[in-house]
Amino acid sequence: MFLIAERPLALDKKAESLITEEARAVLMRLADRLETLDQWNGDTVEAAVRAAAEAEDLKLGKIAQPLRAALTGTTVSPGIFDVLDVLGREQSIGRIRDVLSD
Repeated sequence: MFLIAERPLALDKKAESLITEEARAVLMRLADRLETLDQWNGDTVEAAVRAAAEAEDLKLGKIAQPLRAALTGTTVSPGIFDVLDVLGREQSIGRIRDVLSD
């Protein structure tokens, strides 16, 4: 289960295919944005991800799917904002950064 998985996560083939160079650049900027949040909860992370998608001129799915892959190692999970909330700041940002360092 992804909630208790050791880092770095192993991505399945579908998830790995979502981590393109473009997705890496978007995830890097998203991680930077997430690091600036004063509070970490479902509402604040949702607002940050939606703002990042808007800033990148992307539909939410174009940022949420690579984010889901980075956070869970798969393309299927509970709602991405719930995943961010439950994993917490350190684990979420760490998992994003792990994918970027591959």
